[in-house]
Amino acid sequence: MSAPLLRVGGLSTWLDSGEAVVRALDDVGFEVGRGETFAIVGESGSGKSMTALSLLRLVPETGRIVAGSVDLDGVELLSLPEAAMRTVRGRRVSIIFQEPATSLNPVLTVGQQIGEVLARHRGLRGDASRTRAAELLHSVGIPDAERRLDDYPFQFSGGMKQRAMIAMAIAGEPDLLIADEPTTALDVTIQAQVLELLRTLQAERGMSMLLITHDLGIVAQMAHRVGVMYAGALVEIADRDAFFHAPQHPYSRKLFAALPDRTKRGGALAAIPGQVPPLTAPFPGCRFVDRCDMAAARCAKRVRDGRTPGALRCVGDGRKRVERRLAPAPRGAGPARALPDPQGRAQAGGRPRQGR
Repeated sequence: MSAPLLRVGGLSTWLDSGEAVVRALDDVGFEVGRGETFAIVGESGSGKSMTALSLLRLVPETGRIVAGSVDLDGVELLSLPEAAMRTVRGRRVSIIFQEPATSLNPVLTVGQQIGEVLARHRGLRGDASRTRAAELLHSVGIPDAERRLDDYPFQFSGGMKQRAMIAMAIAGEPDLLIADEPTTALDVTIQAQVLELLRTLQAERGMSMLLITHDLGIVAQMAHRVGVMYAGALVEIADRDAFFHAPQHPYSRKLFAALPDRTKRGGALAAIPGQVPPLTAPFPGCRFVDRCDMAAARCAKRVRDGRTPGALRCVGDGRKRVERRLAPAPRGAGPARALPDPQGRAQAGGRPRQGR
């Protein structure tokens, strides 16, 4: 078994809000294998995007990484000087941001923006850069690529903007691609096309992918392994099949219970009571304890160390323990097979379908 491409351990990022320190990430740890897609799923504000920004050391000015390790193929990224980190960004690790309309520079043509990446990380300029930029646009499915290089972002549709962002992300031929909500604001047909494009590019280039999403349907299609994030911490890491067939953490179970289903038509959907706890104080125990109907007294005092891949951060209750070790997926596992679609939308290996 080959060593993972990315190892993250004990990653903690704090933000200074002026009135209090927000512990946006707390002791986050996971691995991404070579050629593997690892999905981080969670509700808005759980820390998914902050994880991506922390890996690339792009946290906001009010933030700082206070602890942890980010090992990329034997290189500790948190110890690199900023000049060396600029070489890593775009070359070894690249990111697709969730809002292409605000991520693309409105006063530069698409060709100029792809050309910046090619000049920085591949040493291409002039005609060679333009030729390669056109090839990249063509590879992501933009027709008449040579002409569209001279267009500005406002001349592209939403789906085309996202494709242009993907072209920029792969221009440096990265080992790891971070896709942060890559289908946000896209209709279901374009969403399916973008996901299929990412799958194809990953297979052709042998990239690893860190997929960040709140959509369990996308996770079912794309992921080999899944990490569930809640209130700044990963509470469950599991093989994708195990996660969808038998989620272990109470929070994961409640997410599935809240999904609409044909068998629930006409009835009330399950809801998770309460609110996500504030992140301005440390959690001595499980951060889900106040909303969990399986909680026992000990849950508020201790939690299992969740840094080990395949582990749960839960001790369960006195009637039935849910703490157990889940075997990680084999490295180099094949593409995700079709699974029952929890949201009634797109299924792996098939065409997207609309729910009623």
